[in-house]
Amino acid sequence: MRSAVKSMMAVTIITTIMLIGFLPPILTSSASAEEPKIWVYTKLPAAPEGVCVDSKKNLYATLHNTGEVVLLKNDGSFDHVAWVPSKEESGQGEIYGIKQDKDDNLYVAYLQNSKLMDIHKDLVHPNHPACHDTKVTRSGVYKIDANTRQVTAVATRGDGWPFCFPDDVTIDKTGNIYLTDLTYPGIWKISPDGKNVTMWSNDPLTGWIHDPVLPLGVNAIILDKDQKNIYTDTTTLDGRIIKIPIKDDGSAGTPQVYSRGHAWFDGIEIDEEGYVYGSMPGANEIVIIPPSGYPGRITIDSALFQGPTSLVLRDGILYTANLAYGLPYDKREKTIIAIRVKDFIKAKKK
Repeated sequence: MRSAVKSMMAVTIITTIMLIGFLPPILTSSASAEEPKIWVYTKLPAAPEGVCVDSKKNLYATLHNTGEVVLLKNDGSFDHVAWVPSKEESGQGEIYGIKQDKDDNLYVAYLQNSKLMDIHKDLVHPNHPACHDTKVTRSGVYKIDANTRQVTAVATRGDGWPFCFPDDVTIDKTGNIYLTDLTYPGIWKISPDGKNVTMWSNDPLTGWIHDPVLPLGVNAIILDKDQKNIYTDTTTLDGRIIKIPIKDDGSAGTPQVYSRGHAWFDGIEIDEEGYVYGSMPGANEIVIIPPSGYPGRITIDSALFQGPTSLVLRDGILYTANLAYGLPYDKREKTIIAIRVKDFIKAKKK
């Protein structure tokens, strides 16, 4: 009975958070027409979730419920890149985070739907029965070749790995893939060939142990410039940004709270100066955490935000995907939003 009550409480709380988050914000950033601070970069045929930029500064996005990866153009149009896992499987699962390696190959986190549960209604179910569905074999990480655009599975549940909710990826300079799993309190590390998968870090700080009402864990993930640390954030009611040192042998150091006291997170980015950016779809905001030496957080809100998720920087512009999770698909704006974040940082320093 207690488990059932907790499950009902969790669903009620996260639904309330989502509904509040999608109310029009009171404060809206504005700027001159000549140089807007926030604008719609691209409108897409389906809701985007992941965004990334390759070495040639090409911007890519994942279309959440269709499985399509697209290349975004500066004129607002887009080109098809690939279907993940395949066009035939479109609609049978959802794609989430996307990142590029040093050779511009793209890696995508994919979640195959389970008939044991409705992922949107039962996402906060403490036992998450879909994690034990033997018919779910396709969830995992997929690679899109930079030259041929061929899609291949790197590591999936069909290979015997116990992925439950693959959510976001990042890749180090040697090709190792780090994968967050929303329903596990940790981060997977996958060798470049996909043959070796380990739970790289499963510290309580990266999970929901401190917040049993919302049993979700780490969400977005990013390496810093020197690849000495991984930053990740949590989808917990007390949203936390966690910094995890990478030891010389490649293992995880002791995680530490980098920032806390936020709404639940669903996107993270870090710039060369050490500013960390986090998206909070429930609050409909993006927060900037300054590096040491600069006091104070910077919070950005806008009427153009509709549940912002993944974040990526390109030439000083921050891009975010409006997933609008929790809203009916016909109510979603399906847009990528661009933000001139340096304007907000400069204003804070004055």
